Amino acid sequence: MSHRWLRFIVKPRVRLTRPRFTAPTRPPDIIIFGVMFIVVLFVLGGNIYTLVKTPPPIATGSDGNPILIAPTPEVQLGMEGIVSSVVFFMGTLGLGLIYYSSKYVLQPGYASRLMILGAILAGSAFLIITYFFGMKY
Repeated sequence: MSHRWLRFIVKPRVRLTRPRFTAPTRPPDIIIFGVMFIVVLFVLGGNIYTLVKTPPPIATGSDGNPILIAPTPEVQLGMEGIVSSVVFFMGTLGLGLIYYSSKYVLQPGYASRLMILGAILAGSAFLIITYFFGMKY
């Protein structure tokens, strides 16, 4: 008689596992690429100099008009680094569009539009940087 009540007691089949502590997963490649791309543009634009020297963002000429690009190569204004970083970004975007257009071989109209837009962006960036460089020297 004492064994009948033991039939109602059921041993639970629960497996308790140890918690796993793993390293966090790696961020997506596009995030890593974006951060590295921004860092490279920051350095290429000369913004490290701007952080170290803390020059004025915009200077004024002898007539009182604001200038964004300092006419001497020894000095860089604050906006000059930012503007050059934006122009470098524009040129890189143009080159990226030219590369991206190669994926649309079967759609020649779309591919040619991408190539023309990319060439305009890259060419404009080259001309702007050349103009800025000519102002410096």
